[in-house]
Amino acid sequence: MNTLSPDEFISQLYRKAPLIPLNEFANWALDLLRYTINFDGAIWGTGHISTRTFHTQTALDIPPDIFSKLINYSDINPIVEVLEENRGSAIRMRDVFEDEQFFNSTLYHKCFRPFGIERILSSIHLDERSGIFTVLSLYRFDRDHKFTSEEKEIQNRLLYHLLNCASHRQLIEIKGLSNGQERQDISALCDAQGIYHAVTLQFLDLLESHSANLTAQQFPIDFIDKGESFIEGKLKFDVKKYGELYKITAHVKNKFDELTARERQVIEGICQGRTFKHIARELSLSPSTVSNHLYRIYLKLGIHTRSELVDLNKEYVQ
Repeated sequence: MNTLSPDEFISQLYRKAPLIPLNEFANWALDLLRYTINFDGAIWGTGHISTRTFHTQTALDIPPDIFSKLINYSDINPIVEVLEENRGSAIRMRDVFEDEQFFNSTLYHKCFRPFGIERILSSIHLDERSGIFTVLSLYRFDRDHKFTSEEKEIQNRLLYHLLNCASHRQLIEIKGLSNGQERQDISALCDAQGIYHAVTLQFLDLLESHSANLTAQQFPIDFIDKGESFIEGKLKFDVKKYGELYKITAHVKNKFDELTARERQVIEGICQGRTFKHIARELSLSPSTVSNHLYRIYLKLGIHTRSELVDLNKEYVQ
């Protein structure tokens, strides 16, 4: 297998990351990392200090059940306390648990051996502002293939760049700057518990101006069962899923938000300069039905002409 030096890894990480879909980023980054530190399986998980569970789980070449095992046996796992005391530093299991003890322990037989894990190199990072912790663990299935001190130092160095690049990739997404776009979305990226993984100041400002029940770390509305869009008070929210994360975009509710999906389709046709007959054929409607839709659109928006509709729609899209 071709290898990458740490510097080459960092270069490729930042250069290629903007091209990787957000929901695939962690898997892609771990796969790239194995060209610098050889391993057989790996996990990248995030959670929150308030729950001490994993909210997002990425497992590479290892069953995802490993996450529940790690939580279930954390009380007897000595590396957990050492990692928390040395945040940002890579720790080998054999640094805190002698091989003879580890390979005869309940922890090994119940938590790691079922997955074929023999050697472990782990790191924990905590973002003090958000309360989000990140666990990065590399695993080897060959007991004789121990992680070296040099590999520990490499992981120490690369952890910063992995997290920084992941954060940058998330910001690209929530600001609507991916795929050559130039708009500035008022958005946040949350996990299923509403914990912010990335958020724009404009999003927080907008929520603050319309709600008194806010926390700096969590979206205040239980949104999972509300569908792709919902209205709360004077705000409208659109939700788009990216793997285990959700992009929530907000704006102040306006008259366009009261239009039906069919009415929006009619507006799209009108703004593209199509005739009633053309729009009717595309939507499998009669021209008179299209005319009736347009009449109701005018009433809802308080306008009277096509040119007014085109101008209003342009403002809404922007």
